[in-house]
Amino acid sequence: MSDIAPTSHIHPESQLGQDLKIGPGAFVGADVILRDGCEIGQNATIQGPAVIGEGCRIFPNAVIGLEAQVVDLQSDSGGVEIGAGTIIRETATIHRSMYSGQNTVIGSGCYVMVGAHVSHDCRVGDGVILVNHCSLGGHVEVGDNSFISNFIGVHQRMRVGEGAILVGPIAVRKDVPPFVKMAGAPFRVVGLNVVGLRRRGVSAEVRAEIKRVYGILFDEPGTMAQKLEKMEAQAPLGAEIRSVVEFVRNSKNGIYQGRV
Repeated sequence: MSDIAPTSHIHPESQLGQDLKIGPGAFVGADVILRDGCEIGQNATIQGPAVIGEGCRIFPNAVIGLEAQVVDLQSDSGGVEIGAGTIIRETATIHRSMYSGQNTVIGSGCYVMVGAHVSHDCRVGDGVILVNHCSLGGHVEVGDNSFISNFIGVHQRMRVGEGAILVGPIAVRKDVPPFVKMAGAPFRVVGLNVVGLRRRGVSAEVRAEIKRVYGILFDEPGTMAQKLEKMEAQAPLGAEIRSVVEFVRNSKNGIYQGRV
């Protein structure tokens, strides 16, 4: 049975699942789909088109699905999609896509903390943690299980590889490769995200291989194409190594350097 406060505003064209909790003053607009078990805190705002996955928790004063912050916005038809079990804390903001028929996407099991901002057309993977007051510019991609700390601004169209941890405050102006720890000013790779890899069940042997391929990338001479060829030739191409190689090969912004 759902528990919906009488002072909330629920648009008649929204679609409501079962066992919802919607607090006083919450706004649920047209074309919003709330899957089963969602909790919407007091004074939270959700405008559509938006799909909120099962068991999501939206805390007070969070704002989801407002139009993209684009000066010359031509279309206001995009949407937001949030995966199951994701938590959106107080005053966080998530904007819908600037393109008709497309979505800003946040995966399942994410934790978006107080005041964090996810801009239009971002694609955030599963299990991502966005800490207080970090900000993702438009079209940013964040891989699964990454961690972006407070007061980090990721410039538009940058990519953060899976399993990376970013320690700020800082502005991110290049692509962050998978499984690394980023810190310092200037911002650079300072090691592997060993804790994150252990939590994923990645063995010490695989962690050593990741470190070895990054040693080729960061420390050895040659062009990027030569280094990638050597990485593929000298390392067992398990899922993690493939992730690193493919991410570097597909980078359009250049990647951060450093040491692991």
